[in-house]
Amino acid sequence: MIGSKARGMAGLAALAVLAACEGRLVPPPADQTVPMGFSECLSRIDETAARIGQTPAVLAETSDSRIVRFRDEGDFVTVSCDATAARMVVQTRPAPVETAPVF
Repeated sequence: MIGSKARGMAGLAALAVLAACEGRLVPPPADQTVPMGFSECLSRIDETAARIGQTPAVLAETSDSRIVRFRDEGDFVTVSCDATAARMVVQTRPAPVETAPVF
């Protein structure tokens, strides 16, 4: 039974490698740009954090921009607020696969 489970895991690993190589099997990254005032964009970040119960990682922050990242299941969602361009950009990318440490 153990050998059967190992073969099954090897099969899943092979499918994952094929999926990474085959562009049709992996959905393209999702980006959305929305015209939005800076203060409203910052409010949306705060509202989202409260709704999902997660404090976002702040990647960059200046007086006229803020970039934060949320983790959503297997994805990273990066939200950028830009006062100069008066827009919010939301990017969704697959999170790297976490592996167990090898001892």
